[in-house]
Amino acid sequence: MVSFDVVSLFTCVPTSDASTIATDRLQADTSLKDRTDLTPNQLQDLLTTCVDSASFQLRDKFCEQSAGTSMGSPISPGLAGIFMEEFQQTAIATADHRPKIWLRYVDDTFVIWEHGQDNLQLFLDHLNGLHSSIHFTMEQERNGSISFLDVEVSRREDGSLARRVYRKPTHTDRYLNSASFHHPKIKSSVDRALIRRAYNICDQGHLHKELHHISTALQRNGYQPKQIETQDPRSSTPPGRRVPYIQSQLDKAPSSVTLPYLGRTSHYIQRILSKHNIKVFHTAPLKIHGMLTSHKDRKGDYEKSAIIKHSHLEDHTINWEEAHLIASIEQWYPRRIREALEISKHPSVPQDIGFSISDIWQPLLTSRSDGSSIP
Repeated sequence: MVSFDVVSLFTCVPTSDASTIATDRLQADTSLKDRTDLTPNQLQDLLTTCVDSASFQLRDKFCEQSAGTSMGSPISPGLAGIFMEEFQQTAIATADHRPKIWLRYVDDTFVIWEHGQDNLQLFLDHLNGLHSSIHFTMEQERNGSISFLDVEVSRREDGSLARRVYRKPTHTDRYLNSASFHHPKIKSSVDRALIRRAYNICDQGHLHKELHHISTALQRNGYQPKQIETQDPRSSTPPGRRVPYIQSQLDKAPSSVTLPYLGRTSHYIQRILSKHNIKVFHTAPLKIHGMLTSHKDRKGDYEKSAIIKHSHLEDHTINWEEAHLIASIEQWYPRRIREALEISKHPSVPQDIGFSISDIWQPLLTSRSDGSSIP
């Protein structure tokens, strides 16, 4: 058993190749016209625009990413997946020796190899030689077991494979504490998520041990045994058949409101609003993260004001004797419009363009019917 991992997949994806592959698939998709009026070439232009528009600020400088896709961008997983699908098909089809099993999830691949150690190294060299941007690392099984994502796969004596939940050596079993100030549904979701993962991953030989581990860990985090449900939370519906969803009256509520969670007070308010067919969503109150200083670089004093920056760089000062008030407007909206008008008359003064005014008004703003300028 072997696992292959792509080094820094998202930032190393050849975007031009991935865009071409995506376009070819769109052109071969006969149902595309039923979903959109755009052509494959138009979609490719949009895709290229999204990929090539990655920029970020670092130390008062704006930088543009020149290769790969952005970390955290919603388009990155899809584009990387399209490229890797084509890559793996080519890799397996052109290999001298093919793996018995090849299971890939994003940048991690689980492989069962039956052609010896020497040919395994040649296969790794083959993978790394297909594209200059894609580089694989390899990890082989130790003591008959190997980890793949959150699954530990081990070989039994009869040659079959056993599965159990994999935890890193640094894992501390620290979960959301029962005494923490969170909505009860959030706390109960901790138990459900862990139990569901156990039933999805573990075989029958490891399931009981995993459930016992989860129960012990949750009790260490303050949960009572009666709060821990170890029954299979998965639906009994056969695979491939969707569970019919019946909307409750509250799900059909025309209105909803989001409120900070304040303990019993929130439950009391929720009961009142539910009687009036109003659905309530709870958010966490002020967190420590919101009280800490932002990690982003702060703008200097000269960057905050164009006037100060201009005065400092050009060694200019304000002539206070000739300075005067243009207009005094208390209302915010009319004041913003007047500021935009002044900016349009003197575009070199501020950095901010002000209120956006359509170009259709420019002839009216720049001249009167008699040819004179508007003051």
